[in-house]
Amino acid sequence: MKTKKLLALITALAAAVSMAACNGGGTDDTGANEPAATTAAGGDNDAGSADAGSSEEEAKPEVVAEPIPDNPLIHLDFESTDGLRAVTQVENDGSVPEGITFAIKDSDHPILIAEGQGAVGNALYLDGKYGVDFDMVQIPDDSYTISFWYNADRVSTYGPVVQIGRNLAGAADPVTWLNVTKSTWGDNSADIFPVVWNRNSSIGTEVSADGVWPWIYAMDNMEHGKREWCLLTFVLDGNRYVADDGMERIATRFYLDGELKWEANAENMYYQGISPEILAGDGIEAHIGINYWDTIYKGFIDELYVFDEALTDGQVKTLFEMGNPPASPVAPESEGGSEPEAEPEPLPAAPVDSSAIDTLGTPDRVLGFWGDTTDGYELADGATLKFKLNNYSDGVNNWDNFVVAFTNTAVKTDLVASPDNYDGYAEYAVLRADAFGWGDEAYDASFEMSWTDWAAWLALMTDADVDMSVTRNGGEVTVNYTFTGADGTAMTETAVVKSTMTADSPVYVHLTGEAAYIELLSVE
Repeated sequence: MKTKKLLALITALAAAVSMAACNGGGTDDTGANEPAATTAAGGDNDAGSADAGSSEEEAKPEVVAEPIPDNPLIHLDFESTDGLRAVTQVENDGSVPEGITFAIKDSDHPILIAEGQGAVGNALYLDGKYGVDFDMVQIPDDSYTISFWYNADRVSTYGPVVQIGRNLAGAADPVTWLNVTKSTWGDNSADIFPVVWNRNSSIGTEVSADGVWPWIYAMDNMEHGKREWCLLTFVLDGNRYVADDGMERIATRFYLDGELKWEANAENMYYQGISPEILAGDGIEAHIGINYWDTIYKGFIDELYVFDEALTDGQVKTLFEMGNPPASPVAPESEGGSEPEAEPEPLPAAPVDSSAIDTLGTPDRVLGFWGDTTDGYELADGATLKFKLNNYSDGVNNWDNFVVAFTNTAVKTDLVASPDNYDGYAEYAVLRADAFGWGDEAYDASFEMSWTDWAAWLALMTDADVDMSVTRNGGEVTVNYTFTGADGTAMTETAVVKSTMTADSPVYVHLTGEAAYIELLSVE
């Protein structure tokens, strides 16, 4: 997903509770790409203790299955293609705002139904070349349940299994969405899946101009549903509360295979939960396996339910007991009879330059978003700073590269840049290498690039020498980049940024990044 500013608030925080994996436990054996361990509610909740968790489990009464409501708002059983539209990502043709990676258009790719391979009867299969849209209506009261079975052949970091919301491409305000995805926000940047990452651009603006960006998962540093069937269910009960970061949430229960794995509420808030009003309002989009930014999902989906009410533990158990999926489902033949393309092999470790004055990430191209930073370098009005660096992206996503941040604080390389670590810390603007950025309430940016082939640019950035000059003129900053690949190919970019900074504002520049290894060679 594109803008991820508020994840900076939680790079040092992610709780870990040891729990069993779906159907025996799943791991990602395909290489892939924030936050470290704490207990919920600032450590007051003892869910992080295995002993405490065990005793609590013993004290809980057994959940008894209960009938589910007979009037779901949405029920897609995928016995046929009824109500489904095949869509695909195409190059941004201007139909979505600048900065959005892809437009989504109707596709003539056949919708693939895997007969007899689902949790109940047939299942939808996505081969990584198309997604599916369905009609969705608003739910104004924040009391709802979403549930579906999935079996993932491939899911990328931030890539969607299901994504629902309003104005997803940023064409209007507010932007709201929930994205069932994968991330690296577990302990020590562990891959965790599924994660329900969500946002509302208008809720919490008194705390952050970007709104609220929380997420919820099983709190166990594991991946569930990689090449195995798993049922995800999350339930919102409509009760609004203010979480530890000062932003509002709706109390949320998170289940896997019918078992409650985590509950976020006013007594157990931490960072977890789901934003208010995501599904309130007209113009709701509903996508399966596809969005405007990320790698298309590949795998099975079945029995997708949306209820406009909060199901009970017993009803969630019933949803699980209704399913009986095959252990090894067989995918239907893809378009043209060809096999889906294999996932790319991870790139080799990057070379290490011993002359670097600072490094971000590790040579195997692992760097959690906002997980490391260089020192902040003062940028006086009228001055220019020149940076030389080596950038080794993992080659997966355009944003898996270095990032440049302009702040009011001289951060240090040993402390992550965030208000938690620096009193009064604020960001004027943040620019990613792939011509995308965000900033404060006055942020405005324009980008000019010498390339039009983004695949070629991304390949070049897996081993690129970067020369970057940063010039400040009052409240405007101009950044000129030259990216030179290992074969000598050069590409250039210019970004012009405005924000609330003035000629009298203190401005400091630091580098961070994501899913890359970055060597800072010099700053002049």
